[in-house]
Amino acid sequence: MARHCTVVLMALSFVTMTDRHHELHVLGMMRELYATDAPELRVNPEKFPATIDRLLAEPSRGRVLLFMRDDAVAGYALLIPYWSNEFGGIVVLIDELLVEKEFRGQGIARSFFTFIEHDRPFDAVALALEVSPKNERARALYESMGFTERHLRMMTRTLPAAV
Repeated sequence: MARHCTVVLMALSFVTMTDRHHELHVLGMMRELYATDAPELRVNPEKFPATIDRLLAEPSRGRVLLFMRDDAVAGYALLIPYWSNEFGGIVVLIDELLVEKEFRGQGIARSFFTFIEHDRPFDAVALALEVSPKNERARALYESMGFTERHLRMMTRTLPAAV
């Protein structure tokens, strides 16, 4: 008796967020990212809508990229460009990246990086990202995609509120 296997291929696309249709979903994913991956940072989720506001109003500053599996939002990334003298062009900082739990393990993040390499948002010459030390699965993915740890350490300082 012949065995039959039905394979359903679901469409995967990467779409720049240009309106507020998926805003609540994206805000929820942002909260999940910081709650699970970096709670020690104590990031204030009340600031998240300002990120979406700024990127929708000023797309040259960055974009929210939605990972769409058919009509479902499967994840998102924040892409923030900056000029780098070291790299001689635009570096895109992947400031945040999250694939929803029910979509993990399906190659969506790997497909995202392939898409970015071919799409070259902001005419990027390089990509940069941060990874939580406890997120070994993400680190392994990033290394398999050619990311390497730099010998330099990034340091940050929060500035006082502008007057």
